[in-house]
Amino acid sequence: MNMNPIKVLCFELFGDYAQFRKFFTNMSPLSFSIPPRTALAGIVGAVLGIDKQVNPEQFTLDNSFFAIRLINPVKKTKIAHNYLKTGSITNVYNVGEHKPTNVEFLKDVRYRVYFAHEDQRLYGELKSLLESHQTTYTISLGISGCLANYNYIGEFELMPCKSGEALKLDSVVPMASVQDLIMNEPVKLQKVVLPSAMNNQREVLRYDEVLYEMNGMSINLILKTTAYQVGELQDTIHGI
Repeated sequence: MNMNPIKVLCFELFGDYAQFRKFFTNMSPLSFSIPPRTALAGIVGAVLGIDKQVNPEQFTLDNSFFAIRLINPVKKTKIAHNYLKTGSITNVYNVGEHKPTNVEFLKDVRYRVYFAHEDQRLYGELKSLLESHQTTYTISLGISGCLANYNYIGEFELMPCKSGEALKLDSVVPMASVQDLIMNEPVKLQKVVLPSAMNNQREVLRYDEVLYEMNGMSINLILKTTAYQVGELQDTIHGI
């Protein structure tokens, strides 16, 4: 966002399985370990009831703020699917070929999501829906077969942390914002390139490399850009 968000809505998103398909795989789909920013925007849009044809440009890097923290460790499993080849939906029972395929899924996922938006009407509508545990459309974790649920945590003020100082960061962070890593305790760090912006034609406009800890532990580091402390939660986060 061009202006620093003053308050964020915080909720925990969870489900038995998730599949955030990696864009460079097709025959044996693999999953990102965390939802990309574009997937988080889709989930918030589904809660609000925004049509998917116009959803991407409602949540740009300039007008919205997303941060995400892993609560459960990353666990992956492969589940065999039997894809069927058929000429049309009306001829689905006349199967000519089938292809057994192993699909990678995340298991027992739970993420803490932080969200703010310059449009106060949209922000207020989302807050009302989260407080009453409602969604307009059914939400899922990547694909429609991975249904999601959420717990609303609350609304919190963001307090900027001093730049250039060592922090214990709880959230995913863009690598471009990392000045130095402080490796003074065992951690399992992972870097990955994720889509971070797309247009309404679902063309990816930007990719970013992000860093996260696979078990949900904090990362000791020094940042080039501003991190925030989340009110009473005391979480330290950075936007993605």
